[in-house]
Amino acid sequence: MVPNRLFILLILLSGQSHAQTWQALTDEAEIRALFTDTVLTTQLKDGVVATSRYNSDGTGELSAWGDIFVRGWKVENGQACILIDGNYRCLDMEKDADSSNEYRATDPVNGESVLFSLAEGRATGMPTSDPNTGGAGGPSAEEIAAKLANPTNPVMTIGNNIDFVFFDGDLPGAGSESSVRYVFQTVFPLKLSDGGTAFFRPAIPVMFNEPVPDGQGGFNSVGTDLADMGFDLSYGKTTAAGLLWGGGVAGTIPIATDDALGKDRWGLGPELLLGRVGKWGVVGGVLSHQWDFAGSGNADINLTSLNYFYAFPLGGGWQIASGPAITYDHTKADDKLTLPLGIGLAKTSIIAGRPWKFQVQYWNYVERADVFAPEHQIRISISPVVAAPWNDDR
Repeated sequence: MVPNRLFILLILLSGQSHAQTWQALTDEAEIRALFTDTVLTTQLKDGVVATSRYNSDGTGELSAWGDIFVRGWKVENGQACILIDGNYRCLDMEKDADSSNEYRATDPVNGESVLFSLAEGRATGMPTSDPNTGGAGGPSAEEIAAKLANPTNPVMTIGNNIDFVFFDGDLPGAGSESSVRYVFQTVFPLKLSDGGTAFFRPAIPVMFNEPVPDGQGGFNSVGTDLADMGFDLSYGKTTAAGLLWGGGVAGTIPIATDDALGKDRWGLGPELLLGRVGKWGVVGGVLSHQWDFAGSGNADINLTSLNYFYAFPLGGGWQIASGPAITYDHTKADDKLTLPLGIGLAKTSIIAGRPWKFQVQYWNYVERADVFAPEHQIRISISPVVAAPWNDDR
């Protein structure tokens, strides 16, 4: 056995082995020697590298996109089996008859072959030809989707949300009003030594044609303008038993460029996260309350919010998922509660080495203001995953 080996990983299409002569490798001890105390580095895309570590006891882990993915391995029926997304994927192993350092692993299901060499020193490889399936050196789309559904995981995304909002109410013509909104909502995670993550999550809304009652029985259309910016600064952690918990502060920054789109008041208050995660998916909620504490506006902020979320996997990176927010405005004399019920479909795909999450949600506001308020909302989200350099632990 050769300790502390590093894989040089090259992905080849079947039949692209040139003049090499391959011999089946079925000896259990020799196969075990390939994985024992081995470090595998794989270049997922330019500037993004995944590092996998396979231990002698069959355990392992893959570090990519700022988080850790479970890996493992075993030898069974003359095959090397890699634990990916909770299931073992078994490969036929071969060695080059003309070289003691060249090996090939072939997936008997799809025929894809992986050529690797044993060498001293660190080397960079390439992901599989279909990175969505994952492998020994890269996470699958299903694994990435599960990470993105858990708000305590330190995977950084750039959220781009486009909302189509349809209104109704007692005001004449209210049912004919609609608007388009864009919300830039990114996640800045910082991994901590205790296994938890600190987050800063700003949300910047841009209103394009927001209808505002003019007080004379009609509506003014406001846009293109910024509305007030929301944010939270919090801590979150997932326990070994699957409990999500955390807390911090939520706030409002008055950046609205039109008085009709903001209160010109600063808001701040506590935030609490609770939820559960398992193979079946994730459910939870983020409860917060804000009061105003500064600003020149006359309208107070005294708002309770519950952003509930759920995601149930369908396989292949698909999920049934949604995350609307219930609000209760204590400053109003009536119509304090706004209650949307949400349903949605999400798909996580790895495109050109980068994970992307695409999602469509529909929200029905079953409780809302009688005079004028949103009744239906469709949200389209496009969120690429990016590597946070401050979380790079290679």
